[in-house]
Amino acid sequence: MTTAAPIDDQETSAGRPEEFYLPPLPRLLPVGYHPEAARIEFASNGWVRRMLGPCFAGEEQLLHFLRQRNGLYGPLTVPRADAGRARDIADWYQFVTVIDSFASDRHALGADHASARATFAAVLDALDGPLPAGDGPAAVYGRAARDLYERLGRGLSPAQTARLLASLAAFLHGCAVEIRSKLDRAVPEFEECMRVREDSFGCAFLQLLTEYAAEVDLTALRATGLLNQVHHHAMRQLIIVNDLLSWRKEYRDEDTMTTVRVLCEGQGLTLQAAVDRLCALVERHERAYLAARDALLAGPADADLRAYLAGLDQLIGGSQEFEYLTPRYFGDGSAWDGSTSGWLSLTDPVAHFRPAPATR
Repeated sequence: MTTAAPIDDQETSAGRPEEFYLPPLPRLLPVGYHPEAARIEFASNGWVRRMLGPCFAGEEQLLHFLRQRNGLYGPLTVPRADAGRARDIADWYQFVTVIDSFASDRHALGADHASARATFAAVLDALDGPLPAGDGPAAVYGRAARDLYERLGRGLSPAQTARLLASLAAFLHGCAVEIRSKLDRAVPEFEECMRVREDSFGCAFLQLLTEYAAEVDLTALRATGLLNQVHHHAMRQLIIVNDLLSWRKEYRDEDTMTTVRVLCEGQGLTLQAAVDRLCALVERHERAYLAARDALLAGPADADLRAYLAGLDQLIGGSQEFEYLTPRYFGDGSAWDGSTSGWLSLTDPVAHFRPAPATR
């Protein structure tokens, strides 16, 4: 961990630390919208209101979250799934996004590392223990987690159910580490950041829910190590794309566990140089994923493995599509026009990709 000159004291290649240029990213994976995407999104928003509403300070805060369209992440990443399973997945992603949001909030979970850890432990205890009473964070998150655990468990094998529990524990651990890092203003080394992000980004449940959507169980195959390369490159592509497209939010929230800040404050790069390096890494990992995937498909891949790999393709393409369109990253009130490259302001309340830097 290091503490370095803040990004505000640096300059981009354009001489303006409050904006950067995002080059076109490869986008070599398919993008599909579930045929019932709108219905699933609206129903999932209703689940958030019912199950997680008490976590929000009031109606306006809840509506601000719902306007981010987080309920669309599921339908975008599992566009071929059974509608019921797609709805389960949409609710799960809403749940973890609520937690992620409050973990970044210094007036909520992000205020105290030890308190957040205690809350997360109570959430895990609620999965197969007594449901907590009241409307405190631990109780509300615990009841929501139990609802999801039971719904998803009906379509998972015992081994997959154990993995679901472990994946939630890993995610909550990653969130706690990020809270501590942010409060300490500690900027990690790149590989340390990636290790934490694998947990806090939910890589374990991203893979498991891809199996759930495809209605396959690859637990035994995973144990052989055959999927290690496709997972390594797929997850790194997902994390780095997210770090790039969410940078406006992470910059505003002063989050430290992001590869953009690691390269700027830990390695002394300008913001633009960091963005350019990360874009090159995105392309490298995306192409390496495709090569590893194709090598598996060229071998004795059975129907379950082929269905899972097709699901990983959709996960990668759909996740990136969501990150372009969500107001979570571009500002409350933003409406995506389909642009995926250009100049972005870090300080405008609502941003869009511009063809040229702002006038000096």
